[in-house]
Amino acid sequence: MKKQFLTIAICSFLGGLAGSIVFSSTASLAAKEEHLYLTNFHNDNGNRIAVIAGAKGTGEGQLFLFNDNGKTEIQMGAYSKGMERGQTLFGMHDRFGYLRLLMRMHGPEDSPTVVMKDNTGKDRIVFGLDGTTQTPYFKYTNDRGEMVNLF
Repeated sequence: MKKQFLTIAICSFLGGLAGSIVFSSTASLAAKEEHLYLTNFHNDNGNRIAVIAGAKGTGEGQLFLFNDNGKTEIQMGAYSKGMERGQTLFGMHDRFGYLRLLMRMHGPEDSPTVVMKDNTGKDRIVFGLDGTTQTPYFKYTNDRGEMVNLF
């Protein structure tokens, strides 16, 4: 009986050790090769309330704040892909985690833009400076779903 108990204890220990090595080495490899660094913050109840991340590819930081239901409230950072890469953004989400207000840079001149979305995710008001000419603009979506330039 003692031999069986000792065999089970050793196998359990080795299994836990192997699992720990596999999971910790995976995170380390991802951090070294993909340059993705994450720091999670939790409240007293153990719920994640914030994440600070080092973006893949750009090396820039990103911040996400979460509500009690684990839904995104605030996001800050920069786009990591495409023509928007490196352009900063600040997004505010509703209590269900849907993006409703976005302030961002766009275009070759890093022009400021504000986007207000309805509860279905459609852009309803977009204003700022044109991405190339720096000319001010203000557009809104009318009742027919058409984007109209106010001036």
